[in-house]
Amino acid sequence: MRRMKTKGTNQLFGVGIFILIGILVFALVGCESIFGPKAEEEDSSDDSEARIIVTNNYDESLDIYMDGMFQFVLADEESDKIRNVALDEHDLEAKLTGTSTVVDSETFDVTTYTDYAWTIDDAPDINVINNYGVTLKIFMDGNYQFDVVDEEDRWIMNVSFGEHFLKATKASDDKEVASTTLNIAANKDYTWTID
Repeated sequence: MRRMKTKGTNQLFGVGIFILIGILVFALVGCESIFGPKAEEEDSSDDSEARIIVTNNYDESLDIYMDGMFQFVLADEESDKIRNVALDEHDLEAKLTGTSTVVDSETFDVTTYTDYAWTIDDAPDINVINNYGVTLKIFMDGNYQFDVVDEEDRWIMNVSFGEHFLKATKASDDKEVASTTLNIAANKDYTWTID
């Protein structure tokens, strides 16, 4: 007895299986519970620990320390969490990656199991305001920065921490008219007004 070939039936069966698999895959992708809860939901539902959320807006990668202990490297425009922070006072430092240069520091008095936030802004800037009456040349640590005309201001950008000597001379004859030393000790902007 000859067996009959069922080629058409096998093709329909194969197509049906592919359609069924496609429906299952589509349904499973839309079903979040099969893959577990989202990471944000896990973090937000956990209020039995204190966390410090650190955000880096400094324009460079930073090493983050808490109480002298290294925590993590944080790239520019990224955030990360220091988890399971003890209820106590904690000193945080941000250093240029691979160096001991501190670019910002903060102290947190952690008193409750909640999230605390620390944003590290860009490096300090110095706003130089000219109220002297003539155009001035501005120098920082012996290096020429720019000219600033009377009743205007200009910024010296991204100044490193430490003491910096600022000097103003007349643009017309280079005669010194003012000088000051600024101690850049905090991650904030500074102002020097020349009267």
